[in-house]
Amino acid sequence: MPRLDLTPFGFTPTESLVYEVLLTGGPGTGYAIARSAGLARANAYGALESLVSKGAARAEDGRPRRYRPESPTALIARIETEHGIALERLGGELEQVAVPSSPTLVEVATARAALQLIGHDVARATESVLLLAPPEAYPLLAPSLRRPVSSGLEVRLYATGATELPFAPVETIPSGHAWPGLPLIAIVDGRSAVVAARRGSEVQGHWSTASSFVAVARMALEHFRSAP
Repeated sequence: MPRLDLTPFGFTPTESLVYEVLLTGGPGTGYAIARSAGLARANAYGALESLVSKGAARAEDGRPRRYRPESPTALIARIETEHGIALERLGGELEQVAVPSSPTLVEVATARAALQLIGHDVARATESVLLLAPPEAYPLLAPSLRRPVSSGLEVRLYATGATELPFAPVETIPSGHAWPGLPLIAIVDGRSAVVAARRGSEVQGHWSTASSFVAVARMALEHFRSAP
């Protein structure tokens, strides 16, 4: 059984196994990969060509062809990009067919989940973006933030330490705040908000479209801004 399971991201179990063999055994021919994976040659070649088409491997010129894995970092970046585009497309389609929804509350348990929620909302902003985040979050959110800034929307950015963006100013908030960790607060178009705290590698908080939650997020952000 392979230790890697890429099936949630559009790969087959055989492709997961072959990618793992490429990572652990290094580049090789289809014949060598088939032997290492314990697969029939046709199945191994099919999985290798599919991995190439999905951007998880590369085929080198020569006879016989040798296959080389893309790095895990590159693969994760590709998966995140493709799934982000798919989620954007799905969100647009759902907005066209769905009836107005009731207020929603979603727990945020990881830094990645929090930044994905914020980035998704920011990329679709039509009016305003208010954001307070740790400095290290800004490079990750910069691609999403660039669009509302360039569109001339109201964008106010704050950070818990000195932060620079090439396309927008980021104000440093006063220290000494009473918060269970580093604050992460985002309000987009006055319709959704994230209120969370990061302590070490852990993040705890919520994302919601409830008007009362958005109002609380706005009050919390104003409190940070006005703290002595």
